[in-house]
Amino acid sequence: MTEMTTKEEKRVKSKSILTRAITALLVAALVSVLAACGGGGGGGGDSSSGVSEDLGKGKSVTVSSKKFTEQVVLGELYAQALADKGWKVEKKLDLGSEQIMDKSLRDGSIDIYPEYTGTAFIAILKRDPEDAPNSADKTYEIVSNYYENRKDTPMKMLKSVNYDNNYGIVMKTAKAEELGIKTLEDLAQESDQLIFSSYSEFQNRSDGFPNMQKNYNDGFDFKDIKIINDLGIRYNALAEDEADVGIGFTTDGQLASPKLRVIEDTKKIWPIYHVAPVTTQKFLKENPKAEQVLNEVTSSLTASKMRELNGSVDLEQEDPEDVAQQYLQDEGIIQ
Repeated sequence: MTEMTTKEEKRVKSKSILTRAITALLVAALVSVLAACGGGGGGGGDSSSGVSEDLGKGKSVTVSSKKFTEQVVLGELYAQALADKGWKVEKKLDLGSEQIMDKSLRDGSIDIYPEYTGTAFIAILKRDPEDAPNSADKTYEIVSNYYENRKDTPMKMLKSVNYDNNYGIVMKTAKAEELGIKTLEDLAQESDQLIFSSYSEFQNRSDGFPNMQKNYNDGFDFKDIKIINDLGIRYNALAEDEADVGIGFTTDGQLASPKLRVIEDTKKIWPIYHVAPVTTQKFLKENPKAEQVLNEVTSSLTASKMRELNGSVDLEQEDPEDVAQQYLQDEGIIQ
């Protein structure tokens, strides 16, 4: 009786092991089939499949940016999107001015950086602000054609965003209301009693302070001009009444506050500034699928989203890398 029971238990145990093994094999086969189906769809990749396409095939790319919050965030967005799709990414963020960025593209030390159409029109094409079109499409067309036909290093400006990140002359709302300042004309009349917080490039670039003076009859005679090259510190100077007027950008996170007012430019003296990645034609020839990855990021952005991203860094003191990663995941661009 004991011997028969032992033999029967062995048969049952062997059958159970065989059943589990077969089940495991079937499950593994099913997972393989599902993964193959998920990875074989149309070109952009299906974020719901849980699998990122290896579009980059391990090729190297260097992504860079200029030296302010929005640029660093944009650099992170483009870099992480490329890394998720199989590129080996080196980041050189917070590198320098547009002249440094352009030189770095030409000498091959970087491959991609985000640039603004109006900035390229003024600083790269060396055009006068008064010649800038009042159309975003026309500005993009002029700048894009210039990049494409450069003789030294043919480049390409990729798809641009659909919003304008322009200069913003900013005051505390209470101070502006106290002095009756709504427009730049009003500001010019009161400027001799006000301290202006600016930065070096704005004071010297043709579309910056010289452009204000030229279009408003040299009317800005500030009591003092403080040069503060860090955007966050400029806003702090306003908050702490160390300055009365500051220069920022219209997608700054700080401008979500009703305590700050952007002074209206009734003469529309500035070009249109739509941001887009700029790269070389050589890079795109070697990496033809990079464009679709970069365009997906650009297409996802709006002025309000960019302001929120900037605010997370400048106001909430979050790391740009973390902010960019969370955004790309929320948008379904990366896993």
